[in-house]
Amino acid sequence: MQAAFIAAVFITVGCGGQASPNPVAVHPSPSPSPTRIGSLMFGGLQRVYVLFRPSQLSTGTPVPLVIAMHGFTVDTTWMEQTSRFDDLATQSGFVVVYPQGTGDSWNAGRCCGHNTNDDVGFVKALIDKLVGEQNIDPKRVFVTGMSNGAFMAQRLACEAADRITAAASVSGSLVIDTCTPSRAISVIEMHGLDDDLVPINGGQVAGLTFFSPTMANMQGWANRDGCTAKPTTTNDGTTTTYTWSACRDHASVVLKTIAGAGHSWFSPSDGPGIPDATQVVWDFFSQAPPLP
Repeated sequence: MQAAFIAAVFITVGCGGQASPNPVAVHPSPSPSPTRIGSLMFGGLQRVYVLFRPSQLSTGTPVPLVIAMHGFTVDTTWMEQTSRFDDLATQSGFVVVYPQGTGDSWNAGRCCGHNTNDDVGFVKALIDKLVGEQNIDPKRVFVTGMSNGAFMAQRLACEAADRITAAASVSGSLVIDTCTPSRAISVIEMHGLDDDLVPINGGQVAGLTFFSPTMANMQGWANRDGCTAKPTTTNDGTTTTYTWSACRDHASVVLKTIAGAGHSWFSPSDGPGIPDATQVVWDFFSQAPPLP
């Protein structure tokens, strides 16, 4: 596991008094500047988020939005500082928002934090708010996340494909039992071969939380998107890329497995040949067809 992103398993008491493990990426950090914090009421709760809009963006031309979701037990500040999406947003001309999960968790399905909030509804409400306030192009709204945030990104691809253009999951999986997106949607997964919290070959963490094998999970997305061709495979020595093509509506499904990497938001600083997850994610989003 990489020193830059220390991963651990936290045990919490769940329904019925049983303990359940939750994958986390631990880096507590101070609160972000209050000048960039926004909020909205949803489901009887005041939900907060951190917004970054590059100062040079035109106010007249609608711009893309990237929703970047933190992992379990960490927060918006961790996601902002770790992903450095602000720098890329400045270079490439998009808005990025870091929503805050209740109790530092997302209701993504089987994991994590026993969160029962309607987080899909919250994200939809957040999109509506930002489209109105920040001149966002509603046809280019993207979601990404790490760990529990990645689980949530995949759930949104299942349940909000009419609002989400494409989804990028980093060290993630799909942890809901039923997924019926309303259209073919582009999805990418980046996964470390040494991930011991969300094992690439699937299984149970501490004997309790089940994860499907990563390849099977992505084949599931290819099936939903109607991809008829077998995946092509390329390798650069560290990263093996599987790409499904001939999908409906020009969607694409991609899996990148990274040798020598664990449960992480990947960065070249983690070791030789480790890709920059932030750049990979944005490149994938940039090539995704906009919503119809």
